Amino acid sequence: MKYLIISVVGDIRTGKIQPTLTGNEIVDNALIANYSNQLQKSLEASGCNVTVTPEHFLDLHNADSDKYIFDQKVVDSLGAASLSELDLIVVDHSDLIWGNVSAAQSELTGQSFSLS
Repeated sequence: MKYLIISVVGDIRTGKIQPTLTGNEIVDNALIANYSNQLQKSLEASGCNVTVTPEHFLDLHNADSDKYIFDQKVVDSLGAASLSELDLIVVDHSDLIWGNVSAAQSELTGQSFSLS
């Protein structure tokens, strides 16, 4: 069975622009990992075959995930035009911080393609 690969981008640690979630790398790691784990569990409980992982070192020229979940503040920092080639879902900054995956889950499960 094919898994849908989803990367969660709440900070970027390479390149000219390096937006952060909280400004503390250790806290950012924990928050983005928590969000990724919550989304993975939530989607699996819905019967979806997915792999959800944090992405701290995004290379826009070699992006290889099927889907990307982006923090709104990262999109604001990079500019939406620079992300136009990616299949992405933008989530509210506070959702990522608090591990609230309902908006991303709703958008993913409401899309026309099958996740399972």
